[in-house]
Amino acid sequence: MKYEIKSAIKKIHKYSKLFFFTKKSVLYRGFRSVDLLIFDDIFPHPVSGFRLEEFTVLLQYFEKSKIIVSPTAYVVVNSKITDHSRDCSLFVKQFPDLKSKVRINKKFVNINTKLFYCIFIHNIFNNLHWLEKYKIPFVFTLYPGGGFKLNDIECDFKLRKVLSSPQFRQVIVTQKITRDYLVTNGFCSEENITFVFGGVVPQHSLVTTVAEIKEEHKEQDTFNVCFCAAKYMPKGLDKGYDVFIEAALSLSKKHNQIRFHVIGGFDLDDIDVTRIKDKTIFYGYQNHESLKTIFDRMDVIVSPNKAFLLHKGAFDGFPLGTVIEAALNNVVVLMTDELEQNETFIPDVDFILIQSTAASIVEAVERLMTNDQLAKRIKENSLQKFRKVYSNETQMTPRIAVLKKYI
Repeated sequence: MKYEIKSAIKKIHKYSKLFFFTKKSVLYRGFRSVDLLIFDDIFPHPVSGFRLEEFTVLLQYFEKSKIIVSPTAYVVVNSKITDHSRDCSLFVKQFPDLKSKVRINKKFVNINTKLFYCIFIHNIFNNLHWLEKYKIPFVFTLYPGGGFKLNDIECDFKLRKVLSSPQFRQVIVTQKITRDYLVTNGFCSEENITFVFGGVVPQHSLVTTVAEIKEEHKEQDTFNVCFCAAKYMPKGLDKGYDVFIEAALSLSKKHNQIRFHVIGGFDLDDIDVTRIKDKTIFYGYQNHESLKTIFDRMDVIVSPNKAFLLHKGAFDGFPLGTVIEAALNNVVVLMTDELEQNETFIPDVDFILIQSTAASIVEAVERLMTNDQLAKRIKENSLQKFRKVYSNETQMTPRIAVLKKYI
């Protein structure tokens, strides 16, 4: 155990100072100070809708604010880092009033700020050394992912370093399992934790109308089932892609009208789909606007994700961001909740709870195919519930309140 701890710490120290600033970067306290300095590693990539919404709202709300981006996470979504300049240009074209607030990490970086903010444990940890050196207070959101793992030596080390820092002020968490883990293991007291269930989503998703398109779709003699997730491991075992394909193969034998749609990092080479090749469409990664166009044609989205497969202790938030987007486009949601993170949505009212098995998926899909009233009722209920839970009033108001408190 001692060897594992030493090895983890050695690995952490090796990479901890290479993430935010390069070795040639010069940090300085300029005359111009801001109230809020945000950092991210992929903003404003269009595939990350929740970041676009959250950071844009913060930049607009806090007059003296800016965001510094080191786009190292572009590779995670199969994008070239050289595309970052293009994405920044598109962003400032859409929000010209924020042009002066977007900074790409270059040689000279002014870090004069009252408060620092970022999301994910890997981002805050890799900035901790200079935050402590310059005595800059910070708040961060501990989303699932981004290096956060339960009962993991390396992650626990990072959590203790960050949450015991004299510059730490508050951590925002989005899942009760995260809150309980921090408190139970003595990482942080409850008074320094703000719990906001769910996550931020682009707000235009909440006001789009899908009724007209859905009526056109009803005239088609097809039933469309989709799967949407990023690919982080072979066969997408952590997202349940293997289970989805197994269910698709079974459903296609009995229902000729069913069609399958795969969105994200998967293609024909991941799992053999020869038997349903003519009934399956692969879309690859899609930006937020394209997702809406696809979801408008879907009847059901299946999210059979599993915890602790990608890495020991790694888990997804409930529900996935793509599931939220689908629900807001009037798609019936089938999803797992093996860690019992749900405390808001009602099974068989707002969504259908499934197990991560082909049999469970098949049973749920066939229920919907043979019961139009059930499908209609769940769509109506989920649309209203998801709109309420993921409104900026629910999601951003408490986040802004936390940041204002420490500025």
